[in-house]
Amino acid sequence: MDIGRRLNEARVAIGYTLEKVAQESGIGTSSLSDFENSKREPKFSQLSRLAEIYQKSIEFFLTDEPITENVMLWRDEPNTQEEMKEKETEFRQLCEQYHKLEVCTGEQKKAKLPEPDVTKPEEFDYLQAESFARKVQGEFFLGDVPIASLKQILEESYYIKIFYLDFSGSAISTMSPEFGPAILLNRRNKQWRRSYDLAHELFHILTWKIFRLQNADYCIVNENEEKLADAFASRLLMPQEPIERRIRSNIDEQGHITLDQLDDIAREFDVSLLALIYRIASIFRLSKEDTVKYCDAAERYRKFLKPRASYRPEKLPERYCDLALRALREGKLSLVQFAKYMGISYKKAQEYLTEDEGFTDGKISISVA
Repeated sequence: MDIGRRLNEARVAIGYTLEKVAQESGIGTSSLSDFENSKREPKFSQLSRLAEIYQKSIEFFLTDEPITENVMLWRDEPNTQEEMKEKETEFRQLCEQYHKLEVCTGEQKKAKLPEPDVTKPEEFDYLQAESFARKVQGEFFLGDVPIASLKQILEESYYIKIFYLDFSGSAISTMSPEFGPAILLNRRNKQWRRSYDLAHELFHILTWKIFRLQNADYCIVNENEEKLADAFASRLLMPQEPIERRIRSNIDEQGHITLDQLDDIAREFDVSLLALIYRIASIFRLSKEDTVKYCDAAERYRKFLKPRASYRPEKLPERYCDLALRALREGKLSLVQFAKYMGISYKKAQEYLTEDEGFTDGKISISVA
């Protein structure tokens, strides 16, 4: 067990200097340096404080298990490296907490995710991306408007961990041997942007073995892979048959459709007007010149539109919260831990114990004829 090395790894991972940690923890820089160089070990109270700052568990510093860093794939990185490190660390901690809740409640589940028909990166092209999107839509039973059920299916049926935080980037996806697949989305983004980011990051999750494990630069997403992810997301969120039906039911006798009507369709599928126009261009084989002309018209039209209503999602998934509450009521999670996992005060956490106190001991039997 090398506490010093772990302390150094945790500090570097979050992007903090010794001076910043000293400011946050109240522990002197010389002491922090001694800890990291294994000249002396921190007191338990000091280690607890550092674990909180580094967003790690105490066990992380006390175990002999090897340190494994999860690859974090960014879509539009934050403005600074410091914010990038902080969000990666916060995201990783939320995933680890979710995993611990699954383990302690006996709800650690895995489901086989759809796999593409190709096995090598060089075999993946736009036709493969679209074909894979159709396959995923069918296996997930997403129906005509996929976004209506996509997130719930990913969380509840395939146990993908999806969180929302405020940051200046767009999204992160990761695949961990410990806690499985996970996606982080930006709460500040518009609803349609989050939907597209979710589908885009899903592509990375589903093709992780192809693009990550067979690539020497597995931490890097190249331009071609991003374009494939965009093609996948577009096809998944806007299936050809339902889109074509909506368009044909709205065109006039001359084959024209208004931007108002297109915007209504875009809102139904929870995508941007521009994304819909590009999808229509692909389905109806529009020329590049016409596509550019229609996109320019859409940009001008958008300036006169009232912004769409966009809800602000909760930071934590419902399943995560349900497991945390269950673990608390079963005595597998202390109030202090529950408050930390839920991001609430200790006083607020106490309210969860006073509500329906006697119910958890009861059992209900249901007979099915």
